[in-house]
Amino acid sequence: MGNITITHTFTDDTVADADEVNENFKDVTDVVNGDIDGTNISSSATLSIATLAVSGTSAFTGTATLAKTIQTVTTYTPAAAGTATINLALGNINAITMPAGNITIAISNETAGQCFLIEITQDAVGSRTVTWMSTVKWADGSAPTLTTTASKRDTFGFIVTGTDTYDGFIVGQNL
Repeated sequence: MGNITITHTFTDDTVADADEVNENFKDVTDVVNGDIDGTNISSSATLSIATLAVSGTSAFTGTATLAKTIQTVTTYTPAAAGTATINLALGNINAITMPAGNITIAISNETAGQCFLIEITQDAVGSRTVTWMSTVKWADGSAPTLTTTASKRDTFGFIVTGTDTYDGFIVGQNL
């Protein structure tokens, strides 16, 4: 994606009214929304605003950076009776398709404070189960039971609370 040209240029100590600031943001969103297609979407894009002051009852002074990141889904298809090791260095959205058997889930490359999702889809037979990491504290005090219907999926959210420790939440089941 190319550069975005702003119609108003503000220099240090320039006071802009709200209409000018809003027009600049409208120009940016018009360019971004008009330029998005399959050939120019990148995994991250950054918009930086240098020093800006707005006159009126509200003021913004300083530097602001707005970042837009498009997450990709990391997929896993572990072997039956195997371990699916979710590598959080690859992304925070993870999808597992269950094999013809039960699995164990492990996590690697986590960072304290990191949030991530695991979506589990039953195979065409269903009735598969998961053994979770032993250090998950579940919202209701015990690990949830997976939906066992063939081809149905469940989604779980996690927060990394420390080294190999997690809070776990049910996001949706029987989807």
